[in-house]
Amino acid sequence: MEKKNQKMIKKDIFEGSIKDQLRASAQDRLYRFMMADGMIRGAVVKSTRMINEMRANHQLGGVETLVLGQAYIAGALLTANLKAKDRVSINIQCSGPLKGLDVEANVFGEVRGFLKNPIFSTEGNQEATTLSPFFGAGFLTVTKYLEEARQPYAGQVVLEYGSIAEDLANYFLTSEQTPSAFNLSVHFNSRGDVIGAGGLFLQAMPGVEEGVLDDAQEMLRKIPSLGEAFADTVEPEAIVKEQFHSLMPVFLGNHRVEFFCRCTEEAMRGHLASLPQDDLVEIRGNGPFPVELRCHNCNTVYNFTKSDIETMIR
Repeated sequence: MEKKNQKMIKKDIFEGSIKDQLRASAQDRLYRFMMADGMIRGAVVKSTRMINEMRANHQLGGVETLVLGQAYIAGALLTANLKAKDRVSINIQCSGPLKGLDVEANVFGEVRGFLKNPIFSTEGNQEATTLSPFFGAGFLTVTKYLEEARQPYAGQVVLEYGSIAEDLANYFLTSEQTPSAFNLSVHFNSRGDVIGAGGLFLQAMPGVEEGVLDDAQEMLRKIPSLGEAFADTVEPEAIVKEQFHSLMPVFLGNHRVEFFCRCTEEAMRGHLASLPQDDLVEIRGNGPFPVELRCHNCNTVYNFTKSDIETMIR
């Protein structure tokens, strides 16, 4: 019998209820819009299921969920401007307990990624009132993998705020000369469960009037917690229409967002088989078995037997 090629395994957060799973999946969507007569473009995303599945797979605590969740939401928002088979990544390298993170999102709304230290809150300042001390000094890099480009485009800025939303806005202003603003929100209940998550971003188009941009940014600052609003079942489109009504937003389209990784057993097998033959012989002799490979991006575990290793050596 032919062996099936294992793929990403998601932990079941719906306790086997297909109905709840489908309902949550239908609600996680990103909506693109223009406003102010085309001078500002934006996107709003609801992503409660995505953040909960990410948390379950990576087995994260509350603070870790907040930080990686914000990065996932930011990645999802950046898919609004992708096309064809484009993808974008957000990378942070820093000196604080967080150490950094990697998040990647593609044109299909699939988001994956990981923390470089998944238990950083236990090593940081327990009395910290902001996330900044967990970041410390470092760099934020945004890389765009565009299908029509021969090479990826990457830009980098120094971490100035210790806030993913503010540092991303600074990246777009500094590296791409595009004024932008982000609102990234993960809302917890009293038990520490994520009950609402999502975000919104605005970006100025060439020729935007300064007064219009200032008005839009002020409106964005006045938006209450998006995560809390989504927990109260407020729809993303309704938030944009209410908060930016004077700028007359027009919706252009929407697409799903999902915690999803395209890792496979076949790909992992290829990584293992690419080791030097001497290393494979040593693994065959000393084990331990099964040999366990773990995907950083989704935390799925792939196991390989002694027979698998012998096949790679042959």
